[in-house]
Amino acid sequence: MIVVQNHDIENENCNISHQMLFQTPVFEIEIKDIDNKKLLENVYKLKKIDPDGCQRSNYGGWHSSLFTITKEQDQDSIHLFTPLFEKLQYILPILPFEPTIVSFQKCVIWANINNKNSFNDRHNHPGCDLSGVYYVKVPSGNAGSITFYDPRQALSYSDHFVKTRYVGGERIARFPIEGNMYLFPPSLEHSVMPNETDEDRISISFNLSLE
Repeated sequence: MIVVQNHDIENENCNISHQMLFQTPVFEIEIKDIDNKKLLENVYKLKKIDPDGCQRSNYGGWHSSLFTITKEQDQDSIHLFTPLFEKLQYILPILPFEPTIVSFQKCVIWANINNKNSFNDRHNHPGCDLSGVYYVKVPSGNAGSITFYDPRQALSYSDHFVKTRYVGGERIARFPIEGNMYLFPPSLEHSVMPNETDEDRISISFNLSLE
């Protein structure tokens, strides 16, 4: 378990232990030497095969069907996302968790194509251990940030003092960078702002059930 160390303040009138509780991990990972060209080709192939995709949190754009992958099945599905899976097998064990993550039992994975003005409404990903999104293609300009929402809902009722001093508000935006990935708790609500560019923003999202 990773815990932010207490900040102790000693004074002639009192001693204060400043403790951070209910911490929420988000990992921003720059992946080096990944074959984005192959991933890009495969995503567009998926769209050609299944042009309608499915409707989830997306408004506009294209959301592929879900692929459920385990060690024993769906080798064809794994092939579609091979460049990403090759990197995940190295990334998961070096995340700062105890015990160390060895691998995953199941992965539910899908592709997203967000064209101009498309976005994703606020949602979370129940029923797994870790969620992630990888950015295959990010056009120049305002391609739409991913916005994470403070999971402590009571803070939205009041507590302006705490919000402004510790988290800067009820939400935190992160702007997509091609080749970067975010990993986060599946309970952490998030949304994706509209892509205001004339090109597609392409990402691959997934839910992991870990060993």
